[in-house]
Amino acid sequence: MPAAGEKFYAYKGIGGKVVKSESTLGELKPDQVLIRITHGGLCFSDTHFMDSSFVLGHEPVGVLEAIGSEVKGFQLGDRVGYGCNHLSCDSCDECRSGYDTLCPERVMHGSPEEGHQGGFGKYVAMNARFAHKIPDNMKSEHAAVLQCAGATVFSPFLKYNISPISRVAIAGIGGLGHVALQVARAWGCHVTALSSSNRKRDEALAFGAHEFKNVTEEGWDKEKYDFIISTNNAQPQYDSYVNALAPRGTIVVLAVDFGRLEAPYAPLLLNESKIGGSLVATRYEHAKMLEFMGRHNITPTVEVLQLSEENLQLAFDRLKKGDVKYRFVLTH
Repeated sequence: MPAAGEKFYAYKGIGGKVVKSESTLGELKPDQVLIRITHGGLCFSDTHFMDSSFVLGHEPVGVLEAIGSEVKGFQLGDRVGYGCNHLSCDSCDECRSGYDTLCPERVMHGSPEEGHQGGFGKYVAMNARFAHKIPDNMKSEHAAVLQCAGATVFSPFLKYNISPISRVAIAGIGGLGHVALQVARAWGCHVTALSSSNRKRDEALAFGAHEFKNVTEEGWDKEKYDFIISTNNAQPQYDSYVNALAPRGTIVVLAVDFGRLEAPYAPLLLNESKIGGSLVATRYEHAKMLEFMGRHNITPTVEVLQLSEENLQLAFDRLKKGDVKYRFVLTH
């Protein structure tokens, strides 16, 4: 078993570049598990941490190397993953009502407390309440992507009470969108893929869309949707998206963006429509996501590389150019 004080490799974002560095194992707490990471998915959100000096990666899967004395329900060698939220107080109103991701004391990936570990480091010590077993029928390279991408696109179906009779449009056919199309189809919805490029049509239909709409073409928004889930890496084009909503319809935004929101006011008022966010999956949503994905054999399309400083930098560079179908996974 790895000992406290042991050094381990960790790939960090320093000065806008991937740098192979090292971190140090701390003393394993009684409520923690130690995960030896075997696979790490690369998410576009990782680009925001290239100057952070933190260990990169928040889509990890690995095996348990050590288990704290108070932990129950896990065994050494179990395959596990975890989401973006790593800790919460479990005593505030948000935690008590199941929204641990909104806890005022939450500890998420990218916070200073967690900067010493991540999916592109050898080890992660994690509070066991936030670790999740991987279904036996799920490959680790697919499970890694689902820890963020899968959880992110799945949670709105629970948060917003999307039903099997809902008309759902998925905007953006990329790393998130190609998984969201599969989820929406398996959920039973009528699914429309929205893209600015006709090149995505055939793939979108193969991923589960019943229809494809090019949002650059006039009249695309004549059909109305109960939900538009925006998976793009920037804010959606609210002018046309709001007009494409059915009465009481909702636009759900998933991308990280720090700009101001500007949207048509009158249609929101007159149709009682809404624009809402969905941060990341709660523990409950994450567990149900893995169960759902395993049951329906929902698999992301991945390109697998061996983890090295050169390959991780290459993956970042290609990701920024949109040169990947549809997610990178790096194996340790």
